[in-house]
Amino acid sequence: MNGCLKGALKLGCAIAIIGVLALIWWFREPIMRTGARWFGRSTALPSVADTAVGAPTPKATASGQAKVGNLRTSAGPDSVVLTPNEMASLIGAGIDWNVRKMYDSLRVELQEGKLVLHARLDTRALPPGTLGPFAGMVGEREPLRMAGTVSIGKPGTALYDITEISLRGIEIPGPFVKQITKQMAGASTSGAVPVKVDPAVTDVKVHMTGVVLYKRRRNGR
Repeated sequence: MNGCLKGALKLGCAIAIIGVLALIWWFREPIMRTGARWFGRSTALPSVADTAVGAPTPKATASGQAKVGNLRTSAGPDSVVLTPNEMASLIGAGIDWNVRKMYDSLRVELQEGKLVLHARLDTRALPPGTLGPFAGMVGEREPLRMAGTVSIGKPGTALYDITEISLRGIEIPGPFVKQITKQMAGASTSGAVPVKVDPAVTDVKVHMTGVVLYKRRRNGR
């Protein structure tokens, strides 16, 4: 009798556990979104009031183009310094439109040797399967942060090599970064995002106070 009772209890517990797991699986997306809201970082984009943060503006686009144009002249300077707003305008205009149209409220944050891009990502525009296991944790428009280095590849093309990604303040593990950047940011097989620049630019250096574009490649690079 005791054996039958114990067996029935074990069976009942097993059925209950299976039921709970089934419910968790069925409601996994809202559960994961709730967890992301609770444990993710702030979803606010950085303010352009910060001196190291910029956003594209018509004025910055015009002034940035004028500065870069000076590099094309023989009597022009060997380098020019772009402000955060001017760099944001260059990035916004230089990224392939099929990628750029997925981002709203573009921001560029300058760190020493690193460029950080912030935006609101339209996750509906991503190819199916891009986010993999993270898909259930995001809504239709989510704050995106990407960070990496910038270099000049071939004339007319800068390479934004993304090494960090966070979505809704949740860090994407390193092994997934290169894979996701190919789908989310139009990166090449190497993981670098091509950005159109003036062919006169041969080198670039990112500082917190501005981005230096060089007409001649610096020694030691």
